[in-house]
Amino acid sequence: MKIREGAKNRWRAITNARLEPQPFWGYEDIGAFFLLVVSLSLILRLFVCLHFLAQSTLINPSIGLQSAVVVFLGAGLYFVLRFRYRQPVLKPLGWVVPQMAYVVMALIVGPSFAAGIALYLRLRNQITPPIPIGELLMLGLVLGPLLEESLFRGCLLPVIAQTTGTIPAVIITAVVFALFHGPANRAHWVSFTATGIAYGWMRVASGSTTAAAITHAAYNLSLLIFVAT
Repeated sequence: MKIREGAKNRWRAITNARLEPQPFWGYEDIGAFFLLVVSLSLILRLFVCLHFLAQSTLINPSIGLQSAVVVFLGAGLYFVLRFRYRQPVLKPLGWVVPQMAYVVMALIVGPSFAAGIALYLRLRNQITPPIPIGELLMLGLVLGPLLEESLFRGCLLPVIAQTTGTIPAVIITAVVFALFHGPANRAHWVSFTATGIAYGWMRVASGSTTAAAITHAAYNLSLLIFVAT
């Protein structure tokens, strides 16, 4: 009975949680960032039309190009907030050291979701192509989680939570996260949305985007291992 009551209290605390500190940015800043994403996409396509880049470069971008894009967008998000409001950005985005219990939880939740998603994809006959080790280390474990968690769980989630409440915000952010990855079928939709909910829950429960990023990185590494076996 005490265990069940404790679980209810924890769920109630997450449901009623407020992400602190409250964001000083809003939807228009998020819109400005996505406008930057669209602009960068158009510039890259223009480079292809002008033969500065090969068409195949956009279809199968090199790790160098992918890393450059991620760094550019990460810097863009930072400067959109920094120069408009003249306030510190990293801590309000949730980049704080989480409690050790949440670090341990992140290292459990990430691989657990990876095992479940790998099994789900296998049952759906979905094949995940192998990822070069360099791309995994640079994008899957470092740059990808840093940018995506900054944007979705650090920036977008607190703003939506002010409008809808915490739990709907976690779900909405997860759907946008899935859409951002351009899922090709229902299996990919389920995979990205489910993991997005896990990262959002970790962000809310721990109060730290860092914990969500650790979960994200642990998931990426574990998924590669499970798919390869």
